[in-house]
Amino acid sequence: MLFDDFKKPESRLLIYHELIMYLLKGGCPHKNIRSIITILHDFYNDDYTDEQIENEVLAGHEILLETGGYKNTRNIQQEVENLIEFRGNGIISLSDFYLDLKLDRKEEKISCRMAINRLVSRKVLEKVDSGRTGIYRKINGDLQETQFITGNRGHFPIKLPLDLNSLCYLHPKSIVIVAGSKSSGKTALLLKLASDNQNSIPVDYFNSDMGDEEYTDRMVKMGFTCPEDIKFKTYNRSRDFQDLITPEKKIFIIDFLEIHENFFEIGKPIKAIWDKLKDGIAVIAIQMRTGAMMARGGDFTKEKSRLYLSMDYNNARACTRVTIVDAKAPKFKDGVKDWYRDVKIINGSRFSPMDNWRRNDGSDPKASL
Repeated sequence: MLFDDFKKPESRLLIYHELIMYLLKGGCPHKNIRSIITILHDFYNDDYTDEQIENEVLAGHEILLETGGYKNTRNIQQEVENLIEFRGNGIISLSDFYLDLKLDRKEEKISCRMAINRLVSRKVLEKVDSGRTGIYRKINGDLQETQFITGNRGHFPIKLPLDLNSLCYLHPKSIVIVAGSKSSGKTALLLKLASDNQNSIPVDYFNSDMGDEEYTDRMVKMGFTCPEDIKFKTYNRSRDFQDLITPEKKIFIIDFLEIHENFFEIGKPIKAIWDKLKDGIAVIAIQMRTGAMMARGGDFTKEKSRLYLSMDYNNARACTRVTIVDAKAPKFKDGVKDWYRDVKIINGSRFSPMDNWRRNDGSDPKASL
């Protein structure tokens, strides 16, 4: 009867689930279970991805954790290893192990501590010096070798505003920071960037402070008359942007990355976004104090950026000054750092440059080229 059931795709899924549960309870490692289920899926030509198989195994593990299904025949060492893989990278405490694995008895807790010590000696975990005992971190030993490209290196085909494409390149997996003081035109610049690229490359625009009415008003001022004109996707989002970054060739625009205290920690979400990028780029707006040159968080906002722009309102000229704080791939041998350009932002939507790009001493950098 089992072999007859395997002929039916809907029955196979139930059998796979039971098999996963049986193997988990028996202490079989995650990677071995994934291999077994993958072989079965391939044999029957099931349309299943590696991610779906991984989710099946993790779902079975979660069920056993919640129901106490591990308690009948316990392999504490494997349960600890499975829990580490289930939780992914990050901090985990000894009490987390006790709680998640439902370890109540003294001998179970001793076995757990011994299992953790083995993993520390095997360089799977490391102790975290946080002022508390029993805090661990999973060591991430995954490596991807950097490749030397012999053919076309393929700069990222983004259309940048204000003639920035003539000044610098961007490569895939780049972070662009737009640091702007209040009302300096960050959103106007980012919406222009989205609309300029919408017909050539996918764009996801994450908006943290515009409602539907304001968004519609801005788009109408930019010349859009109906939703069908807008090819880029706009979403309301104010945090955990890294969860929405995919490896595909796409422009991810974050308007804006908010942080209200411990500004030095802003490098963490920027790094998390960079980690998720592969063939795409992320453009991240961050609030800046009026008169400053870098966003809140200072140098911590520069660590992962390949292009860093500053936008501040220039009272003397009644315009916004856009400054290139840094560009890692300039087209000029002397670089373009500190070049600036003054622009008027008309009706909150249209950019009208008042002059060409200038060095910080006011001279025309292209005049000497």
